Amino acid sequence: MKKFCVVANMEKSKAAEAAENIRRHIESKGCVCRVLANELHCEGEKNCYTRVGDIEDGTECVIVLGGDGTMIQAAKDTAPKKIPLYGVNIGGVGFLTESDTHNMEKNIDGLISGEFRIEKRMMLEGCTSSGEEKNMELALNDFAIFRREFGKLIRFAVYINGELLDSFIADGVIVSTPTGSTGYNISAGGPVIAPNVNAVAVTPVCPHSLNDRSFIIDGNDKIEIKLLDGKNARIDSAVISVDGRMFETIESGDSVYMKKSDIVTRIVLMKKTNFYKKMRRKLTGGGFDESAQTEKNN
Repeated sequence: MKKFCVVANMEKSKAAEAAENIRRHIESKGCVCRVLANELHCEGEKNCYTRVGDIEDGTECVIVLGGDGTMIQAAKDTAPKKIPLYGVNIGGVGFLTESDTHNMEKNIDGLISGEFRIEKRMMLEGCTSSGEEKNMELALNDFAIFRREFGKLIRFAVYINGELLDSFIADGVIVSTPTGSTGYNISAGGPVIAPNVNAVAVTPVCPHSLNDRSFIIDGNDKIEIKLLDGKNARIDSAVISVDGRMFETIESGDSVYMKKSDIVTRIVLMKKTNFYKKMRRKLTGGGFDESAQTEKNN
C-alpha cells in the first residue's frame, strides 16, 4: 500500500495529534496520506460522517482513528467505494480496531510492506414498511427493534423466508451480523459468531419466557420482524436502531425487512491477528496467559 487516507474522530482526546503523527510517518516512508475529520454532515437525505468525495482516487486504505463507533460510521460511508479500513483505537473496547497509538507506526509499516490480509465482513440491508418499502439502510453490526415506552413489553413475530419462526413478548429483538455478535447481541445473551461464518443471529431482548433463546439462521435468509398489537389490542410502537443509531419508529402492523447486502465492509488485519485471541483479550480481560503457560509446561 502506498496511498492512504486518515479519517479521525476529532472529538476524541489527542485525535488530531495522532492523525498528524500518522500522516508524517506515512510520508516519511515515501507514501501519500491525507487527513479528514470524522464529522456529522448531510449528503442528500442521509446523515454521514465521512466526506467520501474528499477521498482521493487510488486510495488503497482508509485508516480510521477512533473507536468502534467511528469504524462503523466509516464502514457505512465508504463501503460502496470498496476501500479497506484499518482501525487505530483511541476509544473504549475497540473490538473492530486493529491497533492502538502505541503500536500503530509498526503496524502501518506492515501495511506499506504488504504484511496484512483483508477480511470481507457481511453487512445487512433493511427497510421499514407500512404497505410499501421505504428508507433502505445498511448495518455492519445490527438492526435492533425495541420498546418505545418505558416499562412496557412489545409483541412481535419473526418470519424467515416468509415462514413464521416464532412470536415473542420482550423488550425487543436484535438481528446481528457476525461482526455485530460481539456488541449489543452478546450483551443480550446472544452467541458470538466467528467473522467468516455466513450466518445471522436473531436474539430476543429480555423475553418474558423461560425458554426463548437466540436463533442462528443462514446468512442468505430473508428476515421480517412484524410488530403486533399490544395488550387489549392496543396499538403499540417501537423504535428501530441501526448500528446503535436511531433509524425509524414503527407501529403495530408495520414490519422491518432485513437481508444480507451485496455490499461488504473490507477490514484490514495484520497477518498475525487471531479472532479468538482478540476476543479473549477484549471481552474477558485477557484470559489466561498463554505464553506463561507454555513456559511452565517447558
